[in-house]
Amino acid sequence: MKFFKLTTLLLSFALTSISEAKLLQIIHSNDLHSFFEGSRSGKGGYARIKTLVDQLKEDAASKGIETYFLDAGDFGEGSSYYFSNNGVDSLKALDLLGIDATVVGNHDFILGGKELAHQIHKARLKADILSANMKGKALMGLHGIVKNHVDYDLDGMKIRIFGLTTPEIHYQYSLLPHGFIAPTIKKGLKIERKAKKDKVDLLIGLTHIGLNDDMSLIAQSSDIDLIVGGHSHTRLDQPKMTQNQKGEIIPILQTGAHGLAIGSLILDVHGKGEYKLIDYRLYDVTQELAEDKKLRHFVDQAYVNREKYFNRPWDEVIGFSEIKLTGLKEGLVNEPQSCWSRHIARLTRETADADLGLQLDIFQGEEIAAGAIRFGDLIDNFPHFRAWGDQGWNISKAKVSGLLLNQVLKFLGSGDHPLDATIDGAQVMTKDNKSRGFKLKKDQLNELLINGKKISNWKFYTVGMPSEIPHAIGTISPLIRDLLLRNSEDVEGSHFWPLFENYIAANSPLRCLDN
Repeated sequence: MKFFKLTTLLLSFALTSISEAKLLQIIHSNDLHSFFEGSRSGKGGYARIKTLVDQLKEDAASKGIETYFLDAGDFGEGSSYYFSNNGVDSLKALDLLGIDATVVGNHDFILGGKELAHQIHKARLKADILSANMKGKALMGLHGIVKNHVDYDLDGMKIRIFGLTTPEIHYQYSLLPHGFIAPTIKKGLKIERKAKKDKVDLLIGLTHIGLNDDMSLIAQSSDIDLIVGGHSHTRLDQPKMTQNQKGEIIPILQTGAHGLAIGSLILDVHGKGEYKLIDYRLYDVTQELAEDKKLRHFVDQAYVNREKYFNRPWDEVIGFSEIKLTGLKEGLVNEPQSCWSRHIARLTRETADADLGLQLDIFQGEEIAAGAIRFGDLIDNFPHFRAWGDQGWNISKAKVSGLLLNQVLKFLGSGDHPLDATIDGAQVMTKDNKSRGFKLKKDQLNELLINGKKISNWKFYTVGMPSEIPHAIGTISPLIRDLLLRNSEDVEGSHFWPLFENYIAANSPLRCLDN
């Protein structure tokens, strides 16, 4: 399948003069994470997305251009609106937005494959949901519901869209023991070989594996024509052009995250594996866009459903903060190892009565501005839980050897890892012989002190951490968990949401910790 060229000519949709062209518009989104209302910056919102998508569809239809709306996964968990109707509304929203096909993202099966199947059934989802490398579908109730691929007919030409889900091991535990995610590259290459035998005219990968893995897939492929991707929350204002095994240049698309932008690609599909990329634009979803009335009503009802779930007013003020409750800003970690990160690490250590408290910024939700902190802000800032009815994740504590602790801290403190960590209970001595908190990536490990002494490889230290860390490791391998995290246990009465509420109320107004 051959990609001809990228033209910068903005055609203003004067395309009706091309009498024999098979024109196709692909609208795409990714990593919506149930941000029904949009971000606190005022961007996004499902009601505005719907208005924009309808405008793009109507404009294309008036020129005889067919449209597919594809979503590259993580439409579920990630914001507090996921609690509306126990996650079912996150799937209903896909149909309301007019999405034709989506792929399963790692946040979509975070409560397990059986729960995803239940949500799909209850939502009566019409959109095709894909994942070719998800295994164990029958055991999870997903057989025939989550498909490997879907075929569309474009004026007699076969368009095949296949799905790939990230196989990273630290996301797979919620599928076990009934299912798992197989490696992507091997599966992608198998799919393209079958597509060639099936005489597919245009092969599109709808992937939730991240930009780097998308590029690796294309570099090893010969017949994938286009990637519509997600997972890495990468905003690509122009397609990422990547060379395949034949030396052809293949576009990869991604919009960022949280519905802050929507992409529109126009292709001229010629058949026999040949097409031209005519135009690409990334549209910001701004406040200037009118809100679709039906979606606005849906979001308003979801607000009510969410409040019912928590059985308390969403806007109830629980304290005040002079610092930001840092987290994701436009889909990416903002200000890692912040004052708020230090507070969470301190709360974790004190609750676990541990030597050290561990906080990972990747676990944070949306960033909350300084000022009055409402109950709902706490959920938006930390929207994670293991089962319906939980009050957020627990805090766990475990014994960790100094040798392992050194290796973990060395890993977290080197390179550009997405697991920016804050450690409470570790100190370093300053030049004026005063102690201050140890900072990863800034301080040397040989300067680290725990309880006033240098870390010993042969000593065990008690570490407090989010309970999902030992739970995930233990689900994958209880033996590995017991070897790495000795005597691991959840701390009684340690759910994060009530802990945050009590902590902020007791320390209001919240300020940076001195040490």
